[in-house]
Amino acid sequence: MRESRREQIMNAALELFAREGYANCSIAQLAKHASISKGLMYNYFNSKEALLIAIIEEGMQDIMTMIDPNHDGILEPEEVEGFIRTTFKSIRDNMQFWILFINVVLQPPVKEFLGGKPFNSVMERFGPRILDYFERLGYEDPMLEMLTFSAMIEGYGILLVYFAPGEEFPPETVRKFENRMLEMFTRKNT
Repeated sequence: MRESRREQIMNAALELFAREGYANCSIAQLAKHASISKGLMYNYFNSKEALLIAIIEEGMQDIMTMIDPNHDGILEPEEVEGFIRTTFKSIRDNMQFWILFINVVLQPPVKEFLGGKPFNSVMERFGPRILDYFERLGYEDPMLEMLTFSAMIEGYGILLVYFAPGEEFPPETVRKFENRMLEMFTRKNT
């Protein structure tokens, strides 16, 4: 029960942060939007900032669990393929969440408050693994490949926000983009 209430609060806050702007939301507004009392809100999150951090950490944790599913620290082409496919599926299946998530993390007050911490921790943790992956597969410039890989996934997410609501990429185009990424990043470069 407690976990479902926490999830309810986080989902309502994500929606309100995206619609009204993080800086424009108060705990009272967040509680009202989550259909709970302000006092109950404080039982789950001691501040608006703590709520934001919980939302960001949950989104980042979802991404991190997809990168190295066997947790051995070594990425193989099958794992990178799985990451690409799982990421695209997650975006398709949870479109509203990812649109709101990206919308919130790109707001200047949020970026300033976070100071890049959750995103830096992902890159600190997985950047070396991704770089090692491209080195082992023989890519000419592994650092460039890592940057291109990250930018393509992040760029797709940002485009979703830009076009939402109302406009979507045709499913066939999305499938082709996913396949293009697979061709670029899961084939041994000899």
